[in-house]
Amino acid sequence: MTKTILVKTDDPGQRTLNLVVTGQVERIAEISPPSVYLNGKAGESLEAVVTVTPSEKYVFSVLGLEKRNKSSIEAILVQPEKGGKTWRINLKCSSDKAEDLYDELVLKTDSPYAPRISIRVSAVFLDEKKTD
Repeated sequence: MTKTILVKTDDPGQRTLNLVVTGQVERIAEISPPSVYLNGKAGESLEAVVTVTPSEKYVFSVLGLEKRNKSSIEAILVQPEKGGKTWRINLKCSSDKAEDLYDELVLKTDSPYAPRISIRVSAVFLDEKKTD
C-alpha cells in the first residue's frame, strides 16, 4: 500500500511537501463478501450469507455482533463448526413497501489487531411494476 501525505511546514523555502509512505498490509481475515447489497421488490424476503475466516497468522474469535443503525435487517452470527474456523453471518430482511434499508454490522473480536470489524449491508426494495 502507498499513501501520499501533504505536509505543511514553516520553512519559507518549502511551505509544503509530499511525504510518501509505503508498506505491506496483511489481511487479518478473509471476509466474503466484504459488503452486502441486496435488491428486490416490496413484499419479497432477501437473504445473504457473509463468511469471516481469520488468517492463520492472526487467529481470533468473534465475541459478538451488533448492528450500528438498528435497522430491520436481521443478522445472526453462526459459530464455526467443530474443527472449523469460518464464522457465518446469516442476513435476512423484508419490507412490504418500497424503501432503502442500511446498516453496519460490527463484529467484536478478541484480536488486538482488529477488535472491531465492520461490514456494510444495504437492501433496496422497489415497487412492483404493474403491467397491463
